[in-house]
Amino acid sequence: MKKTLFRCLAIFPIIFLVACVTTDNLGDLSKRFDDIKKIETLFFNQMPLPKDARISPDKSLILGEGDNWAGRIELSSSMEPLEASTFFTKEYPKHNWQLISSTKAKLSILVFTGSTRTLTIEITEGGPLAAKSMIVMTVAPKVQNQAAPDSKK
Repeated sequence: MKKTLFRCLAIFPIIFLVACVTTDNLGDLSKRFDDIKKIETLFFNQMPLPKDARISPDKSLILGEGDNWAGRIELSSSMEPLEASTFFTKEYPKHNWQLISSTKAKLSILVFTGSTRTLTIEITEGGPLAAKSMIVMTVAPKVQNQAAPDSKK
């Protein structure tokens, strides 16, 4: 009887710890799923993403909601960097984003402007075990009526 009681008392803390770890992991997964859904909702009809794009919620930050959100989204894609650059260059003007600058190199940078915001897209090659492209999209409010610097000083 003492051996059985001792075994039960010894196993109980282990079961409790496993249950806590499992609950925390489920909470983390649920939060990540919610973060991804929030990001996808923000992008829907505003900013198309490559079909296979995978959002990294732990490396992304969204401030605000609706049409006025700003932030940084990091994602990966199986598209080659040049193919990803072509995707954004062709698709974003269809959604009222005007391409104002582009640089295509090891780090390709596309800069778009919309009616109230700017968008910078950075595209780099993925690693040997990662996706073919790593993409960082940064959205910020557009600076309106900025005064030109005084050249007489």
